[in-house]
Amino acid sequence: MVAAVWGRIAGAAGYLLRMFAGLARPVLTLLLGPPGAVAGAATETVAASGGRALEQTAGRRRALPGLLRISRRGTAPLVADVDDPIGLGVHPAAPGGGGTAGFGRVPVFVGRDAMPQAEAVLSGGRGFLLLVGDSTAGKTRLAYEVVRKHFPRHRLVVPDSREAMVALVDPVSRWYRAVVWLDDLENYLGAGGLTAGHVQRLLEAGSARVAVVATISARQHIRFGARSAADDEPGGDVLRSGREVLRLASVVRVDRTWSEAELARAQHHTDDPRIRAAVNGARTGSRGVAEYLAAAPQLLDDFRNAWAAGARPRAAALVAGAVDARRAGHHEPLPEDVLRRLHEIHLDLRGGGSLRPEPWEEALNWATDPLHATSSLLLPRDDGAYLAFDYLHQTLDEQVPPPRIPDAVWEILIDHADPVRALDIGATAYQRGDLRHAMAAFDKAGADPGQLPRQWYATCVGEAGDPRRAADLYHDLVAEAERRGGPDAKETLENRNSHARYRGMAGHPAEAVDLLRGVIEDRTRILGREHSHTLNSRNNLALFLGESGRLDEAVAVYQSVLADRTRLLGADHPHTLSSRYGYAYLLGDAGRPGQAARLFDSLVADRTRTQGPYHPYTLNNRRHHAHFLGEAGHAARAAGLFEELLEDCLKVLDPLHPDTLASRHGQARFLGEAGDPGRAAALLDGLIADGRRAAVHGPDSPIPLLWRRYQAVFLSEAGATEEAVRLLDTLLTESGGILDAGHPQLFAVRAAHARCVLRAGRTGEAAALYGRLVDDCRDRLGEDHPQTLTARGGRARCLAAAGRHGEAADLLEILVQDRTRVLGDDHPSTLNSRNAHACSVGAAGDSARAGRLLRQVLQDRVRHLGEEHPWGDRTRDELARFT
Repeated sequence: MVAAVWGRIAGAAGYLLRMFAGLARPVLTLLLGPPGAVAGAATETVAASGGRALEQTAGRRRALPGLLRISRRGTAPLVADVDDPIGLGVHPAAPGGGGTAGFGRVPVFVGRDAMPQAEAVLSGGRGFLLLVGDSTAGKTRLAYEVVRKHFPRHRLVVPDSREAMVALVDPVSRWYRAVVWLDDLENYLGAGGLTAGHVQRLLEAGSARVAVVATISARQHIRFGARSAADDEPGGDVLRSGREVLRLASVVRVDRTWSEAELARAQHHTDDPRIRAAVNGARTGSRGVAEYLAAAPQLLDDFRNAWAAGARPRAAALVAGAVDARRAGHHEPLPEDVLRRLHEIHLDLRGGGSLRPEPWEEALNWATDPLHATSSLLLPRDDGAYLAFDYLHQTLDEQVPPPRIPDAVWEILIDHADPVRALDIGATAYQRGDLRHAMAAFDKAGADPGQLPRQWYATCVGEAGDPRRAADLYHDLVAEAERRGGPDAKETLENRNSHARYRGMAGHPAEAVDLLRGVIEDRTRILGREHSHTLNSRNNLALFLGESGRLDEAVAVYQSVLADRTRLLGADHPHTLSSRYGYAYLLGDAGRPGQAARLFDSLVADRTRTQGPYHPYTLNNRRHHAHFLGEAGHAARAAGLFEELLEDCLKVLDPLHPDTLASRHGQARFLGEAGDPGRAAALLDGLIADGRRAAVHGPDSPIPLLWRRYQAVFLSEAGATEEAVRLLDTLLTESGGILDAGHPQLFAVRAAHARCVLRAGRTGEAAALYGRLVDDCRDRLGEDHPQTLTARGGRARCLAAAGRHGEAADLLEILVQDRTRVLGDDHPSTLNSRNAHACSVGAAGDSARAGRLLRQVLQDRVRHLGEEHPWGDRTRDELARFT
């Protein structure tokens, strides 16, 4: 009997092995129908050409174990022979027995509204069908029914991994009839995975009739969508490649909740008590029928209830670790030893021994025990590895805000992952705003050849606060890419763009402008002016034109890019929102904080609507809204917004994330400006200490310079002026070694230093410092730059402090005119200059005029800032002096 079976296998083996010759690893899992379809071992391998003797076939079987599971006849199974959909990913329902006697583990199929559309996609015998919907919406079952109905004589191909799918493209494209089954399509995309070119070869393969049938969750479909990420971000290349695959598919959406028509069709099958209960639940609640049948809501409740002390806390921790692995981008089953390490993290976080955890084996048995013989919280695999039920991680990530993944979980997963999986984890960490673990994952992924992991690592280094090191890394990548592909290669241009960006962020905006002009010229020549990469470089150019003081030119470039992106991509595209961000930031930095605050308020609303309230970009834009609101004179309101923002950042971001740290700085700054300089200085001292201790920023980063400048300013305002002057003396020396001579932030340090010297009573020295500062600002930034206007105001204060009130009044009168022209009559700096001018007029002997001027200033301050603002109180006090 055995010899007869092997004779049939050997006779059919040639067909299969001409197709699979040369594959070096297990690349295909073929589903064989009901259990018992293959006698003996769970997997059989075939590795010989057709017609060879049994001994040769069996020898190659032993040499390449696990290459291929075959049917009894030694061929890939026909779709008609695969009559167990659970093996293809369909969630089981409660089996027969008791109240469901006579009903199998998979209930009768109830026709879905999306089925005709799905059938139409594949009506020509080939095509690429992609079913999109939430977990347990019924996507996989619908795909199975369509394939069974229309392709019973096709061979069924289920790749084992993304690498397997790539290896199978050429052999499968030579089959006459085949269905490629890609349940959870996202697992086949990514580094080393399926590309648009592979799919096109399958679909356009001569006389072959190959259908690709895939499913993907709605969340993953959005992730790979056109609005998911900027092209120059880590993960952008993978998402873009996946997006190109998705564009080839005909998308059919499967709703999780069932329509009235679907529920009516299900009513015809309510002799099955499982369907009857699911329909009743769907009619009275917000769940779908398929969701109830898979027992997904009950499994989620069991997981949450298991945390109770004395219940199943170890099992809950075990499941939590496996769920977090999937949330972190590791979607392959995990071995038991890794799960042990992960579960200890969650158990300790919840209370450890105080929860009275059960023994390990008991916990594992409970987590893998199917609820009513449907799905289980953990899905065991034959090799002793485990995967969390997909409904769990998708549900957790839909929470607002989604819970943070513990640091130790990232570390264990990165340690466990190979370089390819580390790249997936790194991209997920970056998208979640976790730059520290993204860097660690990309560093491990960089062990494989190719630039991609090193590019993403360098980007994370720059975004995490060390732009000079990022620029150095990209400098080396540019040289390497030019050697490999030449100056016009896509990789070379990407690296040049990033190198320029991080040189600008490292304090060299003028150099970045020159570099970016070259990149734009080359990208325009090769890709066109409106290509997304060219637009990205133009957007960067606008940023650094503004940083280098060329405000009018920067505004013009931003307006041009914003118009192009809105027209080409739409108003809600992330790239368009990025240009809106840059334009608003530039206006605020150019002295129009009120307008910038309004633009950011609108941008935050659009980010929240399109990307969610806890997306890293939404949090970042909230920070800038609060910042410019404070710059516009509303310091107390800004401090309150920063306090709220800091709480939200800590819910989803690393405590050392740049936006978390920047929120701490914003809160401290505007507390100081609202009248509490002592507390502000103390908060900044803690921030600076934390940054140094954790080495968050590189030694040449401009960010700590900003923190230290404000710390010195508030120390001076709190009475420690001499200490402030010493700090600023040191800061000036260090800033000169980091920032370009014309960098606006360097001028801000010089202005703070001169102001503290003046407050210390060294009027002559302060006047000389302000005089040089005015000349340098005019030379580098222009007459109308906000820093130039600030320096002119400081020089006037020196004259007033020296008792030369008439000269001070003359300078301030001109300054008021210029600030009104450049910034507007209600800008806080304009109002401050008007207030100072009135006081100098009064001190020079014209009390009546000073009173008239101060009354007008008070009226405008109340109108702009409100009745209770402290600046209004200050003007009232000064008005009392002159009336």
